[in-house]
Amino acid sequence: MNYILIKIIFGICIVISINACHTFEHQNIFIQNKYKNSNQELLDKEDKNSKINNKKSKKDIEMAPIETPKKIEEVQKLALQKNVKVPKSKKFNIKKILNLDELKLIEMLGKSDFIKEEGKLKNYQYYFEECFLDVFLLRKDDNYIVNYIETRPTKLNGAIDINECLKEINNIMN
Repeated sequence: MNYILIKIIFGICIVISINACHTFEHQNIFIQNKYKNSNQELLDKEDKNSKINNKKSKKDIEMAPIETPKKIEEVQKLALQKNVKVPKSKKFNIKKILNLDELKLIEMLGKSDFIKEEGKLKNYQYYFEECFLDVFLLRKDDNYIVNYIETRPTKLNGAIDINECLKEINNIMN
């Protein structure tokens, strides 16, 4: 007996939930609103009596005041008419610095960041972003001449990218 009663209650709940109205815009198909027709007649009378345009008032009431997005301008695409040849830059050779005297070295690379002098030996250190450049000069007569060049990484026990280092030195020389 309890089983039949539960089936009946469950069936009624299903019918009510299927026919339930979930929004304010539409009505339940089994339960008609008595006031729907009377309210619609009152609204129609008010609209006829008002001097405001019906379309404008409905749009103002129904629509949210949102600005419409503007169309994005398209960029014109053109094909290149000429093949542009990029000149190849000359690879920098660090051996160009060897056997230069002190004045020519300063003209080429500029003033060094650090100078160390001990007896006949002079060490010019240049600090770049990619590497450090050590230039060793030996005194011959009254002039110092480049005898040895070495590059090293900027970080202790770090790796060095020789190509990037040489590009940076080449940029400074040019």
